[in-house]
Amino acid sequence: MRPECYFCHIKTVKNLLAKFNPPKTVSEDFIFSVHEILGDNRSMINPKLATNIQRIAKQKLNNKDLYASEKLSANKLLLADYEYWRNYIDNSNNPFYTAVRLAVAGNIIDYGAHSVNGDIKEQIKDLINTPFAIDKSKEFKKAIDKAERILYLGDNAGEVFFDRLLLETIRHPKVTFVTRGAPVINDVTIEDAKQVGIDNICEIIDNGFDAPSTLLEFCSDEFKLAYNSADLIISKGQGNFEGLMNEKHPNTFFLLMAKCEPMAEMLGCSMNDLIVTQLN
Repeated sequence: MRPECYFCHIKTVKNLLAKFNPPKTVSEDFIFSVHEILGDNRSMINPKLATNIQRIAKQKLNNKDLYASEKLSANKLLLADYEYWRNYIDNSNNPFYTAVRLAVAGNIIDYGAHSVNGDIKEQIKDLINTPFAIDKSKEFKKAIDKAERILYLGDNAGEVFFDRLLLETIRHPKVTFVTRGAPVINDVTIEDAKQVGIDNICEIIDNGFDAPSTLLEFCSDEFKLAYNSADLIISKGQGNFEGLMNEKHPNTFFLLMAKCEPMAEMLGCSMNDLIVTQLN
């Protein structure tokens, strides 16, 4: 675990304590429990550490869905402007490319350590004019056109609205959209995906695990079957990238914002850059 990662996990704890303002004894118990986990598991990958920290948070704060209100608010806020964004894509010079840009820009909607601040809609409008730092969107389009079965790994609520717009633009007949197996941070669950209408476009399954990532060894058999039988994986967000970057699926595209220096360094870009890449 790099020092930056340690402080990132601690920032998550600080954000939760600021949000819920629990009694001093609860705060101390939470803080020292997390310090113990981090100290005892320095070689554990960050998504698994984050999973354990979120489980402790739910227990100590007595809340099974820590960002339920933020998730619902983000979904409602963006869904209210559906016609605006649908027309924005359809009337652009390249609807596919525009939909991909929006889907990646939507990755800013995060309430973990790198919490989004201010007006979500305005930030999205600013980001869609930012060029991709790594742009394999042409290869991505070719992969979609060739694919028979697509597995689309969702990331966050709110962001899932832009996933819907991309799925509508792709219009592929065999797509399965994947959510987390249980609430974790503001990551998308089946309920969140249904709120923005993903279920009207394609099949939805969850991955059977409560990590803010996709960790294959812990996922359900149903998910593993879908993963292994898909000939194209679309992976949204940094969390899914961290979980899958060393896996060997022959055709995986990652759509994300590089939200921290270690990830930016690994990808060969700058922090907050927008990325469409393929590592396999």
